[in-house]
Amino acid sequence: MLMARNNKRRGFTLVETVVTIGIVAALAAVVYPSVVKQFDKADPTRAAEDLNNIRTGIEAFSVNVRPEQPKDIEDLATLITNAAPDSSATGGLYTATDIANWTGPYIALSVADTVSATSIVLTTGFSGTIPNRLQLYDIDLANGGDTLATPGNGAEFIAVRVLGLSGAAFNAINALIDGPTEATPLQQRHLGRFRCPRAAAPLATDPCPDAYYLAVPKR
Repeated sequence: MLMARNNKRRGFTLVETVVTIGIVAALAAVVYPSVVKQFDKADPTRAAEDLNNIRTGIEAFSVNVRPEQPKDIEDLATLITNAAPDSSATGGLYTATDIANWTGPYIALSVADTVSATSIVLTTGFSGTIPNRLQLYDIDLANGGDTLATPGNGAEFIAVRVLGLSGAAFNAINALIDGPTEATPLQQRHLGRFRCPRAAAPLATDPCPDAYYLAVPKR
């Protein structure tokens, strides 16, 4: 008889189960939006930090391997060589002196020394991707500037290319990098260090398939 009574006491009643589910649902309703919000905040911060880290790496490389600057992000992570296709931002082959002066790695990123120019070496905030090749960027060209295919044609900056950003993602990263002074979509996309060029009259909601972070002035 005692065993039968104990068996009847096992498990939860329907009322207890409903109350427990209700409590869990209420907690989830409060906690989940906060967690999502924190992830949303982390995305632009991560992207800005990744871009700033690459900029710092380029600056350190440029001091050590003066007067050369890197053509690829891979040059910041692995020892440069004097054999093509490895070359500087101006297209010239690195010399033995350049190789001896390289004291990297200059970024905390694992990049194979055989990676191609178009290979993606980093996925940053908002799932934006960064290809290996650094860009020569001319700010004097129309609609916010543009990249140049060959060095020596007037490029003022070495830029990091970020692919696949939505309009909201670009705006969030731009706000961290360039600040609140860029009040209109035209200013946000055509001025400052972080740009989304080419559109003459951009909208804030327009996606930005090709964004450019103007990392360092080109020598």
